[in-house]
Amino acid sequence: MKVLLVNPPMSLSSHIIGLSRPPLGLAYLASVLRDHHQVKIIDFNVEKQDWSSYLYSEFDIVGISVHTITYSISFRIAELAKNQGVIVIMGGPHVSFVDKEALESGVVDYVVRGEGEYSFLSLVKFLSKEIPFDEVRGVSYLTNGELGRTPNGPFIDDLDSLPFPARELLPLKLYREKLYSRRITTMITSRGCPSNCDFCSIAQFLGVRWRSRSVENIFEEVELLYREYNYRALSFLDANFTLDPRRVIKLSEKIIKQGWDLIWLAESRVDAIVKNPYMVRMMAEAGLKEMFIGFESGSQEVLNGYGKKTLVSDALKAVEVLRENNVKVIGSFILGALNETKDMMKETINFAKWLNPTRVQFTILTPFPGTRIYERVKDRLLTKNWEFYSGLNPTIKLDHVSPKELRRLRTMGYFSFYGRLGKVVENMPHFYMFLKVLFAYGKFLLSGRRYIS
Repeated sequence: MKVLLVNPPMSLSSHIIGLSRPPLGLAYLASVLRDHHQVKIIDFNVEKQDWSSYLYSEFDIVGISVHTITYSISFRIAELAKNQGVIVIMGGPHVSFVDKEALESGVVDYVVRGEGEYSFLSLVKFLSKEIPFDEVRGVSYLTNGELGRTPNGPFIDDLDSLPFPARELLPLKLYREKLYSRRITTMITSRGCPSNCDFCSIAQFLGVRWRSRSVENIFEEVELLYREYNYRALSFLDANFTLDPRRVIKLSEKIIKQGWDLIWLAESRVDAIVKNPYMVRMMAEAGLKEMFIGFESGSQEVLNGYGKKTLVSDALKAVEVLRENNVKVIGSFILGALNETKDMMKETINFAKWLNPTRVQFTILTPFPGTRIYERVKDRLLTKNWEFYSGLNPTIKLDHVSPKELRRLRTMGYFSFYGRLGKVVENMPHFYMFLKVLFAYGKFLLSGRRYIS
């Protein structure tokens, strides 16, 4: 069968500020499908083709990867494909948790839930009459208006058994994100997350149990990207790249031994950095330049409420360990916990300034479907328009702070942090991108889609 895999455009996507990244999820899916079927990937975030005039009828199946913020546009694509006589399948973190809503739209034939490679393959095999439907796993559907779900597909224990992402099916030259003037690409070395924070759906989507690729398998892909694709900068997208310090040290040693001109960034937690300074030193020697850390709040009460399992008192220690190894810190902070007051949010903003990472990200607590926080705040939602679920907009009625005040506090956080002369100088290359985001967000709010004051 001919299968088209679609990455829908994002109205406020990170590609606006030059952070366009290849959709690795679709590339993994394609790598599994292409031994059996004809597969094409179209990424409407970077390619010139217009999604509204695309010829979906050239394919038997259109599979659409759906995140919360792309939910609306995904259905417009699905409607076009359906009207052209194509079987429409949706997958991804959002529709995995709202499968019934997606199917009841009338333009979606099937939803693939959770980890998609082999569930999607089983469905395509059924549609091509290779297997009976009772062998299909992890798929939702409607029969006479009634929701049906096949048994969940098992999580893939041996991630080494997966072929590498089919990057050759992606328009790699169109992804222009850079790290220190070097063209950068992405990798995933593990799945699942035992941290299971209340605001994150990764544990529900990919499991609480952490599953890792072997160091040898990871290194093989790094070498492929370095030698065959000529990348000199990598971004590891794992939710917690440093969960197993021994794995990270071993991988760092292999990279160091090669003597490559390679730089990279990854994501970690405060506690992992504080407990493993030698790991950080080895990562830095192997080319680590930036570490993304979710500090989230300057209030221990708020951290505990998120189920974060980290200590505010450890945050500065983590920053110091990274600085000692010349690794820049990118800090993430969340504003808008249910019982958070204006003073508590200001405390987090001041905490961010005190920690003084190289760059910060202030987001508004957003209850994405699949998170524990979503289940707790269903009666507090200000909107079900998923376009607003980007981390930029208030979506929950809080106890002490109005939506207008919350927006103002988030804006104040950015200007307070970056308004210092030292930060202006340090981040000069990023200010142009920051202004582009503000401009795009302003246009979004003025587009007639504001829903709260």
